Amino acid sequence: MSEAGAPGNSFIVFSDDWGEHPSSCQHLFGQMLGQHRVIWVNTIGMRSPKFSLADFKKIARKVSKMFRRREPAEQVNSSPQPRVCQPFMLPWSSIAAVRRFNRNSVAREVRRVARELNMLRPVVVSTVPNACDYVDCFDAAGVVYYCVDDFSQWPGLEHALVREMESSLIAKAGVLIATSRNLFDKLSAGGRKVHLLTHGVDIGLFSRDAPAEHGCLADIPKPRVGYFGLFDERSDQRLLAEVARSLPEISFVITGPVATDVSLLRACPNVHFTGSLPYRELPALIKGLEVLFIPYLVDQFTASISPLKLKEYLVTGKPVVVTPIAEARLHPEFLRLAASADEWKQALQDALASGSMARRDVVNAAMANESWAHKARVFESLCSFQQPAGLPA
Repeated sequence: MSEAGAPGNSFIVFSDDWGEHPSSCQHLFGQMLGQHRVIWVNTIGMRSPKFSLADFKKIARKVSKMFRRREPAEQVNSSPQPRVCQPFMLPWSSIAAVRRFNRNSVAREVRRVARELNMLRPVVVSTVPNACDYVDCFDAAGVVYYCVDDFSQWPGLEHALVREMESSLIAKAGVLIATSRNLFDKLSAGGRKVHLLTHGVDIGLFSRDAPAEHGCLADIPKPRVGYFGLFDERSDQRLLAEVARSLPEISFVITGPVATDVSLLRACPNVHFTGSLPYRELPALIKGLEVLFIPYLVDQFTASISPLKLKEYLVTGKPVVVTPIAEARLHPEFLRLAASADEWKQALQDALASGSMARRDVVNAAMANESWAHKARVFESLCSFQQPAGLPA
């Protein structure tokens, strides 16, 4: 893709690291990259690091990216890619001097890349509250806050600081987009117009029947029930461990990055962690699982989340067992909702006995307007600020 000649709007995006995991923002821009120039700014986290091995490794990865050789202005790849930008940034956002340093560092580096790509008055999109310090640095045609989570509820963050950052970002944004009803209601409480755009799904990928089971399942006994995606503090490990102990004849498979202490689950001999898999290999994993499950906590922490995996699970045609989080309650006809360990045990046993919850074609018909391609078209229309496509030659 020749970025300097690409038609349409230009975007500067502040979000999670490009390519780390398939977030909703990455799915949207993955659909849009062929028509738009995009600078993707890998942001630094809002949690102050601790003296731990996990945080040291995370810092090392970030620093490595910051000092990695800069990518050329034009990328040659089998598919369109954004121009990834990793400015030098420091954690400890509660320190005013650090925030000033980061603002100057980010503004300088992103402006340099924008000049290189011949961008004029881009649309600035942010999914993270701490971008409030940067979104007004670029003579933008407009600022979009794409609200994907309630970060003020995340453990380990300074909640008052996050709320202050989000309020600042909202004040600077011309367009507010929420991914769940709870987030929509939260943003609407401020009196601003908010657009609800729920997550999409790659129907083609997740409705595909893989020719064979994935090799990571070879040594795991059947029957297997499984979870794929990031496994972190949102999951109710006590519930899942109790269910696993009560059903020793069933293998519980967890696939994906693990971002929390899972020693409670590792103590269960029938709980298996496979590690992460490439996104495109998930159909082969799904082929070897009889039931899919989401064991999220049901509390204020998870009230605003809209798991991408929920719709991905649905279009597989496999039976799905999930705790009664708000987004799951929107699809009761396709899901088995279970709150207690006893309800989970019964739901899993029923699902294994009866097979698919609903015909795949019925589910996919219900998901017809839920594809990422459709969501990207809606997102583009919401971001249609008046702007030129680039500087004159």
